[in-house]
Amino acid sequence: MNKTGWIATATAAVVALLIGFTAGWFGNQAYIRTQFESAFEDIEADFDEDMEEYEAEEAPTTPAAPPSGEPTDGVFTYEVTDSRTSDTYNDEPCGERYTATGEYHVLTISAENVGTSPAYPPTDSWTGVYAYAPNGTEYSLEGDICSFSDETNPGNTSEYEVVFDVPEGTELAVLSLTAEEAPEMAVVEIP
Repeated sequence: MNKTGWIATATAAVVALLIGFTAGWFGNQAYIRTQFESAFEDIEADFDEDMEEYEAEEAPTTPAAPPSGEPTDGVFTYEVTDSRTSDTYNDEPCGERYTATGEYHVLTISAENVGTSPAYPPTDSWTGVYAYAPNGTEYSLEGDICSFSDETNPGNTSEYEVVFDVPEGTELAVLSLTAEEAPEMAVVEIP
């Protein structure tokens, strides 16, 4: 083969090689794009399915009644010994005076330790104190007011106040209390 033949053959080989690489590169890009589109279609389908399930779920409804149960949580037995309403509350332990947004319901709680070790009665919503209206609407404690209870030995009783800021005219029917590490929730009627 002469020199021109070799050049023509080498040029043809280089051109073929470039065409092969170009076709391979574009083919690979098309494959990657197809894989991404497929993955995103699967994600979108899963998302759409999850959204349909979420939208199909019923919106939470307000219970028709407050919880019911016994006045003991297994650690304490509770009683609401006094219930009063007020526009203001004098927080003596913290030295503050507060004004209700609606009206304060001030409940005096008597908690008898029925367990076998010293324990603290619950005094805030973090430890499980909620009030309920007769229609089941739940109210948490007024967070700014200091509410304290003493550590109570087995057989002894502590008395303390809890305060709820609720809309004016709200009637509270029951109080739920759960001491730390209590096996159950106590439900106490509010007089």
